[in-house]
Amino acid sequence: MVKRSWILAFLVLVAPAITPAQGPLTVIRGVTLIDGTGRAPLAGVTVVIEGNRIKEVGTTVQAPAGATTIDGAGKFLIPGLIDAHIHLRGARGRDQSSADQEREGIRALHGYLYAGVTTVFDAGNRPDYIMGLRSKEQSGAIVSPRILATGGTVASPNGHGGPYNVEAWPADRKLLDDHLATKPDLAKIGQDEHGWGTRPQINQLPDAMLEEIIRYYHSKGVRVIVHTSNEHNTLEAIYAGADTMAHPIIQAPVSEQYLKMMAVKRVPTVSTLTIGENYSRLADHPDFLDEPLYQATLEAEERQRLRTEESAKQKENRWAAWMKVMTPVAQENMKRLNETGKDIVAAGTDQSSGPALHRELELLVSAGISPADTIVIATRNAARALGKLEELGTIEPGKLADVVLLNADPTKDIDNAKLVDTVIKNGRIIDRSKLDLPVNRRPGTQ
Repeated sequence: MVKRSWILAFLVLVAPAITPAQGPLTVIRGVTLIDGTGRAPLAGVTVVIEGNRIKEVGTTVQAPAGATTIDGAGKFLIPGLIDAHIHLRGARGRDQSSADQEREGIRALHGYLYAGVTTVFDAGNRPDYIMGLRSKEQSGAIVSPRILATGGTVASPNGHGGPYNVEAWPADRKLLDDHLATKPDLAKIGQDEHGWGTRPQINQLPDAMLEEIIRYYHSKGVRVIVHTSNEHNTLEAIYAGADTMAHPIIQAPVSEQYLKMMAVKRVPTVSTLTIGENYSRLADHPDFLDEPLYQATLEAEERQRLRTEESAKQKENRWAAWMKVMTPVAQENMKRLNETGKDIVAAGTDQSSGPALHRELELLVSAGISPADTIVIATRNAARALGKLEELGTIEPGKLADVVLLNADPTKDIDNAKLVDTVIKNGRIIDRSKLDLPVNRRPGTQ
């Protein structure tokens, strides 16, 4: 009996030492680390990934035996980039088959991975489409960035969003229950009156109802992101309980009072500069479509259509002219917000391609934000905006292993973020040569 007790005690003591490994080991050795926290780059770092988690990070870390080793000498490691506002293509073409729609969406998702984007948040789409792809990504059935999604959006009838159009409260609460049944990662509310630029006036939720709706989502454990475009609506949304703002204020320069409020509230604000700037960029400079990242990820026919038909259309588009004037206003507002709090501005594009996020980073830098801050905006801050900072956004032990190895330093020149060497998502090395993209197809293949 004594001997048996001794054996049991021994097994308890040694159990941690003989616990089997939690998953395959990958080591990135001798890299310059840009960890997403805002700390200065650190050379000579070794990062150990076990399974889908970062296990160790440091300059004195030893590589475990049997690990897959990546030589990081002369390279730079950043957290996986995050686009905190997309609308994945593929769901809107009603004349397409579901298989064609899905393939179009997967090609866009592959374009994100190729560009170093390992997480996306779809901020409004056909629920069955985007939630179906999310399920396939989570199960590993498709190669994809991590997909977070809201599915459908909430708004007033004849408002900015749908299909969950709330007219009376609590009478229409079942609409929110229908939305919750799809298991949204965040709930999105469209709270825009339009009536500015070239858009006609639309309805928006009364402030009291907005607060009731946000409270209801919070009572179910769901964060809320709210679409606004002016300072008044943004203030009302924040005081109603919004967790994240989906867009910058674009209708006018922000006030000093607003910045002082944000210094206290620090509500994450997604940048989405690219969506407005893209209209005039297509009109005036469609040659950007010849840049390597666009050639690698966008179909040749699509680039040609954008370069010709869409460019001509935008030359005549009054909305494009309006956004050309207002985008610099939004850029300045983002710069001032970043100066107010380094954890507020988060990167997002309101588009559907990996290259668009890199354009977003360029616009942030051209606004006067440093490249180093911009990397934080596209990693840590974007994770914070999505309520995922405990899991994503920085390279630290315990975090999910989403990392990107670059061939040059993005804190010196933001264009270096395009020079992707290796993408690791959820601990797995992505074979970029097998993604369904133009760069990987023989001429004439589809």
